[in-house]
Amino acid sequence: MSKIIKCGKLFCAVDEIVQENAVIIIDDTKITSVQNAENFIPNTDDEIIDLSDKFVLPGLIDTHVHLGFGGKTSLVEVSEQPEIVAIKGMKNAQLDLWAGFTTVRDEGYPTITGCANIRDAINTGVFPGPRIFTSGMYITQTGGHLDFRYPGETLGFNTFKSGNVANGPEEVRAAARLMLKYGADQIKVVVTGGVLSPGNEPGEQNMSIEEIRAAVDVAQMHAKITSAHAHGTAGIKAAALAGVSVIEHCTLVDEETIQIMVEKNISIVPTFIVLKVIAEKGTAAGIPDFAVRKAIALVGSHLSNIKQAYDAGVRIVFGTDCGTPLTPHGTQAREFELMVQAGISHTDTLLSATRYAAELLRWDDKIGTIAPGKFADIVAVDKNPFDDISILKNVSFIMKDGNVYKM
Repeated sequence: MSKIIKCGKLFCAVDEIVQENAVIIIDDTKITSVQNAENFIPNTDDEIIDLSDKFVLPGLIDTHVHLGFGGKTSLVEVSEQPEIVAIKGMKNAQLDLWAGFTTVRDEGYPTITGCANIRDAINTGVFPGPRIFTSGMYITQTGGHLDFRYPGETLGFNTFKSGNVANGPEEVRAAARLMLKYGADQIKVVVTGGVLSPGNEPGEQNMSIEEIRAAVDVAQMHAKITSAHAHGTAGIKAAALAGVSVIEHCTLVDEETIQIMVEKNISIVPTFIVLKVIAEKGTAAGIPDFAVRKAIALVGSHLSNIKQAYDAGVRIVFGTDCGTPLTPHGTQAREFELMVQAGISHTDTLLSATRYAAELLRWDDKIGTIAPGKFADIVAVDKNPFDDISILKNVSFIMKDGNVYKM
């Protein structure tokens, strides 16, 4: 018995075409074919799922989440017991799935193995959730962004708070290998200061090219990608010169670095929403003044800088930083509206959360498009997102691995 999805409109994300009157045939967990409905005759025992009044597209992919954080006004999970954080992480993963995100990339978890354990529990059917692509803990430096250690704590690698702390190329190399040992799917390095950390500024470059390159070398030896948190211009350039795969935020990117990124095929995950909500709502919500000040300083040029990179040919991939303050899991689809507001086309915005995201993760042989042989990760909305991108905040049908989670 097959599952047959009757589609009103269908965006497979293989190309820019929107098909009408199509059917998707699913056997077990995978798509076997996509056909025109007029010539298709189902078997008598096939299960028909009628989405003929909806717009159907691949399961959405958010390439920048933090499953270990829940969107509170501060990162309270940093000081909580790992078991509590894991339970919260399981709930956060489910909230992302219920919002139509059938795959997420975790960009830094408070403990060394926690996110990999959540990933593996989902994969083995312990509880439902999205596919998870994880970096384990991000690698930062003493006093860098999200180094929350305090005097008297053990120096060196810190595996029980948010930050795998390493200084110098050899420590970074060892830290990267440690992450891979414990099941990370990628390496993430923190190259500049950040909004949420006291004592450093987003424009600061906190990791040298040599340190970044050490992480890149380890990732490449293991056929993994390298992700770099970078707000400031100097740090973004250093990450690009070191050859990372993708730069997160990329807030103050300049024209010179954009050209380097084009030449090296480096993507951007801009995470517009996090700076916007902290800048606009942070003071009233009780977010510390230092974080609100930094967000306000960055948010003004973020959209225009990313648009400049987009126009130059840099690939923009969907990611939201959800889990950070004021962006709870399951609410991150607001990012789509900001991407369009920035001047990214509706087509590229949809592709950024489907095929482009899958290609960044190197999972495009499994997900990201509706095509034969791919996992049956499929969502639907009630209106055409090419007319109104905000409809993606209200996904009305969700399927992952051929299982329906919302109808």
